[in-house]
Amino acid sequence: MTTALMSPVTAGAKPNPRTEAALERLRKAMHSIEAEVLANHGVYPFNYGRVTQSELCRRADVKKATLQNEVHKDTTRVEVMRWLDELNSKLTLTREGTRERVTTVAENLAAEVQRLTLACQEAQERLAQAQQLIEQLQQENVLMKSGRQYPQSV
Repeated sequence: MTTALMSPVTAGAKPNPRTEAALERLRKAMHSIEAEVLANHGVYPFNYGRVTQSELCRRADVKKATLQNEVHKDTTRVEVMRWLDELNSKLTLTREGTRERVTTVAENLAAEVQRLTLACQEAQERLAQAQQLIEQLQQENVLMKSGRQYPQSV
């Protein structure tokens, strides 16, 4: 979903290193934000769940005024706004919506914990049975090595 921010077209053919560095930081921040939203089930975990141009600039360590200057105003800023619109359409933005989403996630996690607890108990029971069988077989092995014979089943 991350937009490939293009270098703004300037009078000279050679791109400005500071501009390129700012664009790279913006790209990294965009990717980071997307990953955090995905990891948090559609909720942005910072800034009260809101992703804004200011928040993106803060995360990218780029001054918001940078996007307002002549070089970026009609290029980078437009792409950032498009990315924000796309991202915000997928986010839960209201407090009630965020609360509902968090509650749903918590309930799902509680159910998952319960399922894993039951699975762990079943695995522990199987382990105990296997350990009993191992102990029984070891005792039989010791008896057989000592010379006693068990009747063989036919």
